[in-house]
Amino acid sequence: MKAAVYAGSDAVYLGGKLFGARQYAANFSNDELKNAVIFAHQYGVKVYVTVNTLAYDDDMPAVAEYLRFLSDIGVDAILVQDVGVLSLAREIVPDLPLHASTQMTIHNAAGIRFAAEHGVSRVVLARELPFDDVKKIAEAANEAGVELEIFVHGAICYAYSGQCLFSSVIGGRSGNQGACAQPCRKPYTLLADGETVPTQGDYLLSPRDLCLYPYLEEICSLGVAAVKIEGRMKTPEYVGIVTDAYRRALDTIAAGEEFVVENETMEDLAFAFNRGFTKGYLFGDKWGTFINAKKPDNRGVFAGFVSGLDESRGKVIVKIEGPVPDTGDGLVFKIAGRETGFALNKEPYIFPEGDAYKIPAPADVVLGSELWITRRMKTERKAAAILAKPSGGRIPLDITVSVDKSGRLTVSSGSVEVKTEMPMLEALNKPVSKESVETQMRKTGGTPFYVRNLSMKYDGTMFLPMSVITDLRRRFLDEAALAGKPARTTRPYQEKGSAVPERIVPIVQVYTDSVIGAKAAHSAGAGQVVYEGVEEIYDLPIIYKLPRIVLEHEVPETFSKIPASAAGVMVDGVGAAELIKGIPKYGGSGLNITNARSAMTYGKSCRQVCLSPELSGKQIRTLMEQLSAYAHPPKTEVIVQGSLEVMITENCIPATAQGCRSCSQSWALKDKTNRIFRVRTDLQCRTHILNSSETCLIEYVGKLASSGVSVISIDARGRSPEYIRRMTAIYSAVASGDGDPKELKEQIKDIASGGITAGHYLRGVVRE
Repeated sequence: MKAAVYAGSDAVYLGGKLFGARQYAANFSNDELKNAVIFAHQYGVKVYVTVNTLAYDDDMPAVAEYLRFLSDIGVDAILVQDVGVLSLAREIVPDLPLHASTQMTIHNAAGIRFAAEHGVSRVVLARELPFDDVKKIAEAANEAGVELEIFVHGAICYAYSGQCLFSSVIGGRSGNQGACAQPCRKPYTLLADGETVPTQGDYLLSPRDLCLYPYLEEICSLGVAAVKIEGRMKTPEYVGIVTDAYRRALDTIAAGEEFVVENETMEDLAFAFNRGFTKGYLFGDKWGTFINAKKPDNRGVFAGFVSGLDESRGKVIVKIEGPVPDTGDGLVFKIAGRETGFALNKEPYIFPEGDAYKIPAPADVVLGSELWITRRMKTERKAAAILAKPSGGRIPLDITVSVDKSGRLTVSSGSVEVKTEMPMLEALNKPVSKESVETQMRKTGGTPFYVRNLSMKYDGTMFLPMSVITDLRRRFLDEAALAGKPARTTRPYQEKGSAVPERIVPIVQVYTDSVIGAKAAHSAGAGQVVYEGVEEIYDLPIIYKLPRIVLEHEVPETFSKIPASAAGVMVDGVGAAELIKGIPKYGGSGLNITNARSAMTYGKSCRQVCLSPELSGKQIRTLMEQLSAYAHPPKTEVIVQGSLEVMITENCIPATAQGCRSCSQSWALKDKTNRIFRVRTDLQCRTHILNSSETCLIEYVGKLASSGVSVISIDARGRSPEYIRRMTAIYSAVASGDGDPKELKEQIKDIASGGITAGHYLRGVVRE
């Protein structure tokens, strides 16, 4: 945090020990948060705290206490993902500014308007948006009075943030709870129709690092309020180097001066940390320019190839293809998967032609080896200079030193006044002189304050221990730093109460993506059919499912395709329901509903909402008890069968491997444990990764019914009509009490893809 402040950031975003999306970072204790706010505010830097995990109903009292604490210590805003937390914050800390985290997956103007209507002052947009979409969204945001923030540098999630359950399903560590195990950084084998497809590397889901430094002038034309550097779980040196580069560039642009992309700065950014750089979706990168399939971690900077050997002297000749190393730099030679590292202890000899140089090297380095610089001493020296504790003196203070009527030494400046706890004493020997007091009061240590004017109203005849005067000065400077802390309203947390849910017979709902599948579900007795497709089905009551992601430029065409005959429309995006008029709306699993508050928030526009697949049975029961205490709650849905969609990404996996080609093949990923994850691409060329096993909650339908769950769903997208008919019949029998769940479970095993799992229903997810 100090590195970011010293390097010139306008704001820092950070996480506490609770409810933040980086639970495996060190994070800040409450005392550290309080001190961080004081420190940052001394430098005029704002502090935004992440409260951006999904909350359960049992969390709400602790969330409320945490929100009140953050408001009281003067944080400038909080970032939230959960609309239930958003609702709670508006209720109990109405003056605390709210930012929508990128985890909320806001990716169009409808999401901006929803955020504005719910009290959000800034939205961190999804990282997948193209330039023209951001520009158009910025116009809508300006009309709604909402600021926009975009990422410009650092690590990128492969999936849309907030829409990834991959880590959750394979190991129970939920990204929505800040515990992501980063499965996108793991190796996979690509399969087409069951056969291995050759790829340029095994890390097929591992994005390069975002670097938009060269494009800052274009970004300044977008109308966004802030550019964001991903710096959590990174070194202070990284934070300092990257922040300094962007600070200097933005200052140059703001001054109206010519902004030149400096090679040295680009090298510094790369040496700070990189997995290879991408300009991201904002500027059109995709496939191989977005993914680094060869290496999922910091790769250093490529310097050149070994073009010659001087074996007698233990040296090699390197053809220059990048920066030339310096004495003290860390180097690695790579060839055929083998790496040899060492530190350069001698300045390179550069040949007169200027296209190559000679350096010492280990004996096993061979012709054709790649040379990479993994540690750059020059960059480290720059970082050290940025991180060096700056001298004080940025903020002037005009102070008065006096003795009050009770004899206590007092220091004041404007509205700040601090006194000693003990009065000054009669001097028996040597009094404390005016000069000694003034000397102490002018000391501002490493703080950003300096004493501009000091008025002394003490005659120098009394005595007070110097330690007391020193403590007085320290407390005064602390209070001066807090002087700008806003006065905010905090309200007590009001329990909504709970009620015993009414047991009902749940209807069976089927998801399908084919017309023949929709007809099969209806003929098998499904109570509701949700169709994800573009053809109109005239003779059946169909709920049409919109794509989970609808980018701004896709909104007109996507919404125009909703048939007039639709019995309803299902949405998965924030704000999408508000665009639909005169037809029943249903909320899908993409809304990430984990508590009654979020269910009620979305229930204002949707008659039915799907509960998050990450909820355990116990959490579902608690949510339903809380929801039953509200007047007119929405119906609730739980997905009980099917291959859970664990990731949706803007990047096409088959195209990354082989270029754009026919999507008619059956694609899949195989991990190192031989689990197979089916991959499907949609009409927008987005990739959906499905869990290796099917969710199967056949044995728990009775408990869901007793909890008041209205709808149990079978996700049969991509499955045959026969699968749909059999699954619909099985779950209809259990829902009506006519079938034995244990016997029917055996039938499900025969037709399920990749085996079955009760998923999170039994174990929930790991949070820390």
